[in-house]
Amino acid sequence: MAILRHIIIISLPVLLTGCFEDFTPDIDTEPVLCLNSLITAGEPIVVQVSHTWLYTDEAAGRDHSVKDAVISIFANDEPKDADYLPQEGDCIRIVAESKTYGYAEAEVTVPYAVPIEAVKWEPVLTNILSDDVEGYEMAGHFLFNVRAELDINDPVGTEDYYRFSYLSFFNDKGNRDDIIYSAPIAEPEVEFNMGTFNYESEPIFSEHIGVFESVMGGSSYGFTFFTDRQFTGSTYTLHVQYSDCEYYVASQQWKPELLNCGYEFTLHTISKSYYDWANYMWQRDDGPLGDISEFGFGDPIWGYSNVSTGAGVVAAQSYLSCRIYLNDFLDTVLKEH
Repeated sequence: MAILRHIIIISLPVLLTGCFEDFTPDIDTEPVLCLNSLITAGEPIVVQVSHTWLYTDEAAGRDHSVKDAVISIFANDEPKDADYLPQEGDCIRIVAESKTYGYAEAEVTVPYAVPIEAVKWEPVLTNILSDDVEGYEMAGHFLFNVRAELDINDPVGTEDYYRFSYLSFFNDKGNRDDIIYSAPIAEPEVEFNMGTFNYESEPIFSEHIGVFESVMGGSSYGFTFFTDRQFTGSTYTLHVQYSDCEYYVASQQWKPELLNCGYEFTLHTISKSYYDWANYMWQRDDGPLGDISEFGFGDPIWGYSNVSTGAGVVAAQSYLSCRIYLNDFLDTVLKEH
């Protein structure tokens, strides 16, 4: 019967038809202040102030900045100037006032960073694309996979929220938006591609997916937020995997610095407001409930906000990073092949 119920649920969007009707919603449409800020421990606070506008208001959609807004920042109930750098444990309150759009405020506490205590990792060679280039002492082109285990010691007595991020680096240079790094000169030539991250390798990335979302095909792809509900006050081992990682080098001389590449893992301890916003965005963009509501078969998914006006999100984070270096692995592969 359980299978039959799932089949019926899945079939509903196919059998039902929707209709559209123009109407004026009976809600307050007066614009209000909107605050957005991601506060990071040790970094200056940046606040974006705008105002809400109707979807049909094309003029407001072009420019919704608030030029007369006055912003005040308080840390632990004390006013701070523009040079203030938030610290872990600080309770930050942001207040914005505008003669045109009124008053808005939001409060968040900067969480304490939690380090990655231990890292175990293993690269596995999968394919040799080329292992000999005539005239080059240091040459190779191959694919490999990487598996890593990262231990997180969750603090006792607190409700914690996390986000995992990663980047690759080459010669100590990294960029989260670029996964391929090349030497800036023609000789020697070297490239490192960090490969494809497997979001399904760590089940905790899917803890926000309920039974309904799972049945409807909900996936954790692109989502690396999680809570400590499953391991509060204890140690959890995060499993990460990368496939089709690629390394290429062609150098007339053996230069060990060309092997200096690897991965940087970062554990962000985040505020509840950050986690709730991320969960809302997943539901809206990738969750089945967002698809159903968009077609009129379910209740609309309202945006998340922790600002007094109901518009915008003020969140906070702290983070610590660690690195794994592929030098020894790459050196061994190049010399053996």
